[in-house]
Amino acid sequence: MRMSLNIDDALLNEAKEITGLPDTATVEDVLRRLVASERQRRAFGERAGMGWDRPHYSRPTFETLTSEFRALTAGRQHTPSELLMREGRSER
Repeated sequence: MRMSLNIDDALLNEAKEITGLPDTATVEDVLRRLVASERQRRAFGERAGMGWDRPHYSRPTFETLTSEFRALTAGRQHTPSELLMREGRSER
């Protein structure tokens, strides 16, 4: 759709500077970048809290994650490459 727009040059230049688009960028390019950014922001918002079922304000420590991982993988058969890596640890 073609239309005439009255856009503040300073605002358009600032948008180009912030988004990193070249000086030859059009309003359409800036709008594409804005839409993509907003879609990403919403997608991250929808995923908030996924993968960690504890309160959102508590961050898992490395020790917590490793203990949970060990509990999940306990008793499973190791691949040949994992066995070789495990053997090589004692030699280091």
